[in-house]
Amino acid sequence: MEQFYYYWSMWFLWVLTTFIFEKTKRRFAVSVFILTNMILSIHDITLYFSLNTAYMMFFFCGCVYAGYLRMYRFRYLMVYLMLIAGYAFVYLFALYDPVWFIIKPEWAAVILLVLLTASVEREFQKQLTLFVLGMCQGELVYSFVIQKLAGALAVGGFQWLNTCSAGIILLFGISRYEQLASQVGQKSKRSNKGATKMS
Repeated sequence: MEQFYYYWSMWFLWVLTTFIFEKTKRRFAVSVFILTNMILSIHDITLYFSLNTAYMMFFFCGCVYAGYLRMYRFRYLMVYLMLIAGYAFVYLFALYDPVWFIIKPEWAAVILLVLLTASVEREFQKQLTLFVLGMCQGELVYSFVIQKLAGALAVGGFQWLNTCSAGIILLFGISRYEQLASQVGQKSKRSNKGATKMS
């Protein structure tokens, strides 16, 4: 049952992209990515670590999309490093002193990364790219640090996939809430202007 959140989250995202979003090339690419990612999630590739293929797909597509969005600025690099450090810090701190955590460390890491990403970037596409790259690289750094203690590790297993997919849905929900709030604010301004003209 450890893959429960991952599969349900990815199916939810696939239903959104396939049946609700507008018909564009980007929608088709996202749908293919989601289905391919779910298919590859049961396979591992052994390099220096044992890497989950779905994790590698997230990492590769995140790097490609960051290049497509031209995220070359020093600001993005600093945010990216901050996300990596935040992810690794939460997990390492949970190993050192787990008493401080009311919720599971993986959910604490996701909430921290989502809040950091949403607070420093306004565009959903850039938020998503920063979040995915921060999660991927943070997992790699954490695995590299503790490999001497834990031995052989599987990087990007179902525990990581669960948290990453849940974080993507959380970011999507925040972006939709912001859009809805701005639309409601604009409508209220228009109605207030109409009321002042009538008076």
